[in-house]
Amino acid sequence: MVVTTEDTVPAGVQVVDLTAHADERGQFVEVFRDEWPLDVRPVQWNAVRSRAGVLRGVHVHVTHHDYLTVLAGTLVLGLHDLRPDSPTSGRSTQLTIDADQPTAVAIPPGVCHGFWFPVPSVHLYGVDRYWNVADELGCRYDDPALGLDWRLDSAPLLSRRDREAPDFATMRSAYLSGAER
Repeated sequence: MVVTTEDTVPAGVQVVDLTAHADERGQFVEVFRDEWPLDVRPVQWNAVRSRAGVLRGVHVHVTHHDYLTVLAGTLVLGLHDLRPDSPTSGRSTQLTIDADQPTAVAIPPGVCHGFWFPVPSVHLYGVDRYWNVADELGCRYDDPALGLDWRLDSAPLLSRRDREAPDFATMRSAYLSGAER
């Protein structure tokens, strides 16, 4: 396990190279250990199965950290730093996480994230606080202010909540109001 903080990701985002132990039966991968030097200690784990063409988000949290990995398939992770005091404030980037190259990502509060699944996929994510609707803010995935080019060939499959999400400016304003408390 190697934890890296790349120049291309927002400050505080941690990319974890996981080690796969494979043999003729398949493979074993440790996805999280409490002793690893991460800024997240999950209290809840969730497994999500997505069809090809699904886009989840873009969301941001005022208080909780996320920790995620892909168990099957591929996830394109879009990130945008909303934190005004961050050295990477306003930076956007995308990472491709594939189950064949086990990787995990820890995302701190204030970093927007969206998930595009080009193929059927399963991802696992942990959060360090239980779900709270007040901590779940979102915006349209295609708002130009995000600076994320999803390179989609067709319209993605979205939840009703994500289809009806406000624009980036509205989400940013709500995040900044919540972060000031």
